[in-house]
Amino acid sequence: MPRAPVAAHYLIVAACLTFLAACVLRPAWQTLAIEGQLQSSWLDSGQFRHRVLANDIHGERLRIYIEGDGGPWIRENRVSIDPTPTNPVLLRLMHGATYPAIYLGRPCYFGSATDKGCGPRLWTFDRYGQAVVDSMCEAANLLTREYAAESVQLIGYSGGGAIVIGMSSCTERLQSLVTIAGNLDPDAWTRHHGFSPLNDLSPMKAARRASNVIEETHWQCRDDLNVPPSITDNYFAERSAAVRHIVDSCTHATGWERHWPRIVGADDAD
Repeated sequence: MPRAPVAAHYLIVAACLTFLAACVLRPAWQTLAIEGQLQSSWLDSGQFRHRVLANDIHGERLRIYIEGDGGPWIRENRVSIDPTPTNPVLLRLMHGATYPAIYLGRPCYFGSATDKGCGPRLWTFDRYGQAVVDSMCEAANLLTREYAAESVQLIGYSGGGAIVIGMSSCTERLQSLVTIAGNLDPDAWTRHHGFSPLNDLSPMKAARRASNVIEETHWQCRDDLNVPPSITDNYFAERSAAVRHIVDSCTHATGWERHWPRIVGADDAD
């Protein structure tokens, strides 16, 4: 049987190595977007660029997903150069949604860490600050108008829960918000872990002072060591209309797929 030329073998090996390198280097969010056939684009809020991953479904009600903090720090006293989550928990949960769903990236995340105006403060001490929340609101409002949605639901995971609380006062057509393992009280959270206090939490504080107009539901895990339910008790004392579910068989970042049908509603679950 004829043998392939040596050069051909090298080409095959090179092609395989290139393919494997692409798989290794491709971030998790990108792989999930490809698998879920999500449309990836950039949206400019006028302040920052935001990564948008959207399914191709339109309808009257739009759900906008806000991911957690990702990796702001490599370790103590060393800031990450790119905070993008290596384990995008909320994107995994959104996977296969049968309703209009948009995954809205936070400023300086998902490939925009070196953009103008970005810097470590935006994903460390100012991660829930006014500049971040204002830009998120503007991006969400642009998407709402583009999709001609009549109502909006915000869904936030972990630190994304703090973001959606801040967005509750500036998101157009907002009907409800949901948090999963949400960091609802950043001051209590930093004290609990012995972290340095975060700056400019005015969006969260303003939202907590606002009247209970928006329907809000919060899902917490009894065994969550990152955001223990107990450190959010003050939030619920102030927000008497907020609905709170504390569930088992989960941790901060795992087990939420078991509860997902209840979180989004049985009719909407994948």
